[in-house]
Parts: sequence; structure tokens; C-alpha cells
Amino acid sequence: MKKTIITYLITLAFTLVVSGCASPPTVYLYGKYLEPSKVQALSEQLTDQGLNVEVNDFDFPTSVSTNTLLYSLLLQSPEAIDNTTSIAEHAGYSINRVQSLTQGNHWYTKNSLALFVFPDGNRPHGTLLAQDLIHSYIANGCGNGERLTLYKDGTYTLTLQTPTSSEDVKGKWKYRQFPYLELQEPNSPYANYYFEISRVVSEDKVSKLDLTHLHLLNANSTNPLASECVFTYGVRI
Repeated sequence: MKKTIITYLITLAFTLVVSGCASPPTVYLYGKYLEPSKVQALSEQLTDQGLNVEVNDFDFPTSVSTNTLLYSLLLQSPEAIDNTTSIAEHAGYSINRVQSLTQGNHWYTKNSLALFVFPDGNRPHGTLLAQDLIHSYIANGCGNGERLTLYKDGTYTLTLQTPTSSEDVKGKWKYRQFPYLELQEPNSPYANYYFEISRVVSEDKVSKLDLTHLHLLNANSTNPLASECVFTYGVRI
């Protein structure tokens, strides 16, 4: 009995020490799409509940299209997930997605969470998700470039046409953040082509057109695409 009591006291003491050493989680608040006053108010509410808060105006990952809470698997206080969700919802931002992550940015491996909020709960009109880019684009003023096709699996085919031959250049495409697209050929340590994405609504005699343009940014002597190159995909609306 005496041994059991001693063991219990030692365990209790150890628990108290660990609890005392545990630091509060850090919430990385992505406030790019909120008014400064809204960001400050939400930050203060999180802080008032004992959470550390770091505010930034970084671009959101392209995979985030709705109010989202991401948390590290090394989170020392799991209750912080529900607390952060509740605070955000009380402030008027319903959290539509909660997910753990094990890789990526630096905060994924720390005692932390990342909170992404939009004024209306979803990504504002005018930006794009990676899925929105999966199309076949027709070249305009692209020199040897004739067509660019982006596939769902992250690969692409760039069709080059010369007076005597046709060649399909293949590789991987990356969309890290709006409005930039990268094309990287196999065995290349860096991207070979950089494009700036733009979207416009045009109109012809039939109907309105939703056009996505890819404007080449890095024309040079080793690049088979002309400096004024633009690839375009359009759909009638």
C-alpha cells in the first residue's frame, strides 16, 4: 500500500512538472483577406484565451479554398483545436475544414495551428485553385510553341512546332501561389518556364467568354517560346 502511494505521488509530481513546462500553442493567423480591424479583433480573442498568436498576410496555399484550421501532430494541448474553432466561430468565421498535417511549412512540426479565414467563408472571386488550371491552352505569339496541356497528375505537355518537325516536351507543373505557374522539365533542378496567370471575361457575337491567360515571364535565347507568348484557355459562360 505504501509503495502504491509513493508511486502515485511520484507520478502526480511528474505530471505537474510536465504540465507546468508545457507552453501554450501558437496560432498562425493568416489574415490576408480580412480588414486589419477584423484581424486585430480575432487575434485579441485568441490571445485572451491563453493562445500565442502570430499574424501574417501571406498568400494562402492553393489547396485552401474555405475557412480552415490546420494543426500539428505535435500539438501539446489538443483542446486548442476546439478552442480555436469556437473562438473563430464566435467571431463570425465558421470553420469548414479541420485537418492535421505532418509535412510542409515550419509550423507543421511544432506545437502550433494555422488558421485561414475568408470574409465570406470561401476564397474570394478572382483567384484560382490548382484544379482550375487543368486544361489545354492554345498559343498566341509563342514562336515554336503551339499548345500547352496541364494534366491532373501534375504533368504537362508543351507542343512545339517547326517547319520541319513537331516535338512534345513533357515535365511537371507547379502552382505554388496565385498568380504564378511553373513548368519544370525532367532532370532540371529548377523551373524552365514561369508564367503569370490572368483571367478576363470577354465577349464575341455568340456569348461571353471566361478566358484564362498564361503570360510567359522568362523569355531568353535558350527558350523556344517568344517573349510575347501567351497561352489561352476559354469557356463560354
